[in-house]
Amino acid sequence: MSATAKTLKLPTPHSKQSFEVNKEIRNRRSQELVIALCGAVGSGIKELNDKLQTELENHGYHVEHIKLSSLIIGRTGEETKNLSNFDRYKKLQDLGDQLRQEYSSDIIAQLAIEAISTVRMAEFGESHPIDQPLKVFEKVAYIVDQVKHPSEIELFREVYRNNFYLIGLLRTENERKNNLKEEQIQEPNISELIERDRKASQKHGQHVEASFHKSDYFIRNIGDTRQLTNSVQRFIALIHGTHPITPTKDEVGIYAAYSASLKSACLSRQVGASITDDSGLVVATGCNDVPKFGGGLYDESSTKDGRCFNHGQECYNDKHKSILKDQIGTILRNHNIANPINIAEEIIQDTKAKSLIEYSRAIHAEMDAIIALARTNLDTINKTLYCTTYPCHICARHIVASGIKRVVYVEPYEKSLAILLHGDAIHQSEESSGREDKKVSFEMFEGVSPRRYSRFFSINRPRKDSGGKAIEYKIKDSGHVDPQHLDSYVDYESKVIQNLKEHFPDPKAS
Repeated sequence: MSATAKTLKLPTPHSKQSFEVNKEIRNRRSQELVIALCGAVGSGIKELNDKLQTELENHGYHVEHIKLSSLIIGRTGEETKNLSNFDRYKKLQDLGDQLRQEYSSDIIAQLAIEAISTVRMAEFGESHPIDQPLKVFEKVAYIVDQVKHPSEIELFREVYRNNFYLIGLLRTENERKNNLKEEQIQEPNISELIERDRKASQKHGQHVEASFHKSDYFIRNIGDTRQLTNSVQRFIALIHGTHPITPTKDEVGIYAAYSASLKSACLSRQVGASITDDSGLVVATGCNDVPKFGGGLYDESSTKDGRCFNHGQECYNDKHKSILKDQIGTILRNHNIANPINIAEEIIQDTKAKSLIEYSRAIHAEMDAIIALARTNLDTINKTLYCTTYPCHICARHIVASGIKRVVYVEPYEKSLAILLHGDAIHQSEESSGREDKKVSFEMFEGVSPRRYSRFFSINRPRKDSGGKAIEYKIKDSGHVDPQHLDSYVDYESKVIQNLKEHFPDPKAS
């Protein structure tokens, strides 16, 4: 005879709502934004800052302007008010470089973070203990004007996580020069400022070019106030997901290129490319990796994986440059040159030999995409190629020969001699004074960065009601589509455990 089944008697919660701890945790999402601006000198950052502040305030945000140049002046005690515009720019560049060299490459970001904390406490912490961190739920935006070094961006992202956004402002060099001329700066001084701002010779100097491509959102400033306003409004709407916004053709193309880059196991870097037709349809993708017999590249499904991390477990480009260095050293030694090894190293590091790329076993992403298209019997004429990195000069010549009419890229590539070697067939659109229909257009990407693509364009809440009508949301009442919580996961573990103890206690524990 079987035993009588016992009914498990469970404790009754006070209410189901009180037991749903997930809702309480969601309510701990931060409403703060930290938006850093990045742009080359003369690109119009002040105008962007003003537009951004106005639009955020229109949507109920309390906005604070964190000006990094003021923080540098305030901390160093230097005075720049009586300096000419050029001397003021140069002085600030000198001070920034000095601080990074003496302390750390992210020291100016540290000053900004201190300023944000101070402002938060002053504005919202009237009765809050000064020795404890203040957590606010109000809509607050801190506009950081402006970052100049990649290390600053890295620190902001580590501290503020999803609440941090970097906006990159792009403007042609000619337009930037004209802006600086209006500030009564002479031509030789303008060139000096622009080059030092782009990439200083020292690691601790300004490196706007290396910082810019890390942006979450890219805006092209063409001097049209309405277009700049539209770009800012789109950015803010995307952060809050207030109404359906779909990707542009360029955003689709760059995201496809980025997605393709993730397939690469190259020991040097991951690069991706995609090719689209006039309608924006992606017809081919490619990445940088080792080609295999029969077509295509080695991948996870390859029975015998011949990629460099398996095949010799080293970068063959680096290996052969090392061989070249040894050969140079041997020649110097045979000619009785003193310190041949050191001189050979200097030759490799300080000449174009450092930029040699032809010893690599990997095919480049652009070439992989072009060849993939050929394998499907489709042509490349008048197509657009998207690439996560500016094409090297080897790929550039093939792009020209393929008939591709337009190239859109994100990251710069120092080693590329594309324009220098093929200026007759390629033009850099940002530096072109007019339309050049007889050349391939190389353009800097504008729009949502791949790092935010999925969060910005995913459905994050219902778009229609029970009757099928579209729901309209207001930014003022909306949270962020890529939220960051005020507390750590350890705090939320404790919250869940405490909730269990209160509403569903373990009988064995009592």
